[in-house]
Amino acid sequence: MSFARDDVIVPCANLPLDTPSRINELRHTISPNHLMNSAHNLHELIDQLFSFVKNSRSTDVASIQDLLKTGKEIKIFEGCPWSNYKAVKTLDWTAYDEIVASSISIMQIYHLLTLEALEKQYNSNDFADEVWRKISNMLKSAFGLANEFRDQVSELHRPHFDYIYHLNQILVQLLIIFKNIYVTHREIKAKFGVFDQVPERLNTYVRILIFVYNECAVLEQLRKSSQVGTLKRFVEILFSYYRSLFYYHKNELGIALSISRYGLANSIDQSKIRSKLHIKAKNYNVKDKHLWREEIRLMKEYQNSAFPAAFRHNISTVVDILRIMNAKYEKLNNSINFQEVPSLEEVKQRYLFDSADLPSGLQVPLEDINHFIPTCLAEAPNVQDVYF
Repeated sequence: MSFARDDVIVPCANLPLDTPSRINELRHTISPNHLMNSAHNLHELIDQLFSFVKNSRSTDVASIQDLLKTGKEIKIFEGCPWSNYKAVKTLDWTAYDEIVASSISIMQIYHLLTLEALEKQYNSNDFADEVWRKISNMLKSAFGLANEFRDQVSELHRPHFDYIYHLNQILVQLLIIFKNIYVTHREIKAKFGVFDQVPERLNTYVRILIFVYNECAVLEQLRKSSQVGTLKRFVEILFSYYRSLFYYHKNELGIALSISRYGLANSIDQSKIRSKLHIKAKNYNVKDKHLWREEIRLMKEYQNSAFPAAFRHNISTVVDILRIMNAKYEKLNNSINFQEVPSLEEVKQRYLFDSADLPSGLQVPLEDINHFIPTCLAEAPNVQDVYF
């Protein structure tokens, strides 16, 4: 689902390529222990590789696509000179391969930097709008290069490239969700635990999570992993929160109540509170008052070190809000509405991602992405508005 520092692909040590010395020097500086420095150096490495390709051929090149095509003809190593990278050992590694591997590495690094920045801010509880923008812009840096030659990635690199590309697509959309959850929870705390207002643009958040869930399905096709399954269940819990609000807003209290119960039942470590909740196969009882007084322990999959701390913070926050919502819904439904409460199995089949009447997913467009143009092309007189 996510990457740890040790999972980032980096150049193998002491394996010089048949390239100018500056390229080899830059490769030696890339390390999972120094992510920000590695990101800067990977940018320069890719730029140097494009210049190397251009200078290696006398023919004119006018685009990144031309340089990538030419780079496939320039062999620089026998085998794969990158760690954590599955490739054919007898491969003729070309300048093109080096550029693509470098771009995958930089996408992984920006993913990690974004998660670490989120965790730091959650720990400091300092999330001004400017902080959210900075974190979002950091992740956007992963797309400036990738978007330029996504269609030029070969079958050798496609699984690695597509996996981190879609993972970053998911994260950049989740940042929007996380900000809304943070703001809503802060407002509830300011009112001493009173929940009395549905977030604006509620349907937008619902549609964003549908897009995210669909992207998770793409990840499953690319890589069979229990971590991807955990990510899908995490997204489903976030979705339960917003769908519960959706039905509350429609005054369908019975459905809203059951969806909030579903979110709680699939977040909490049931092994410790099963007897308190009287949990059966398809019917969950969350009336026990101890549930609201005691600190909640999340399911083990959300406590795993592979589960990002920033995600864990969000699921804990959503559980806290769901508890407040559940208590309010139950009180209203038992005293005023008296609506039927669907079973949790019915909730999953009819009101969450398996619902037959879901709206289409929504991918909020990425704005202000600086397009990558190699220096060797930017020097051409007909190239304008160059960004790096």
